[in-house]
Amino acid sequence: MITFVVFIISLALLVLLFVIKSLEIFYGRKMFLERQFESFDAWIFKILLKIRYWWSHVNFRNIRLISSWIIASIRKSVIAVKQRFDHKQSHFFAKRDHDIFKNKGSVSFFLKNVSDYKKSLNEEKEGINK
Repeated sequence: MITFVVFIISLALLVLLFVIKSLEIFYGRKMFLERQFESFDAWIFKILLKIRYWWSHVNFRNIRLISSWIIASIRKSVIAVKQRFDHKQSHFFAKRDHDIFKNKGSVSFFLKNVSDYKKSLNEEKEGINK
């Protein structure tokens, strides 16, 4: 459905563009944002000329050095961002080391009662044996 709506909108805009262009040709003058488009085209052309000028100064023998510098700086910035994020969220993302030898206690109250009962029996036996 979304594709159909986008198709209809683009078709309507295309028809509008052809109608406006035919009116411009018929009346012999520019209409509808043509002047703004021309100024925007001139601005894009200036930018492209600047890019071409700076690109002519690129020494291709140093591309490997430049690319390694860019990769190193990106790596440093990613590590810095990660460290800041880890510092702020360390209590949430920190993995706890579980001690397998630590007695965790009983799982339920029933088992706790049973273990307490067994301990009391052992203590009574030890008390009788002494």
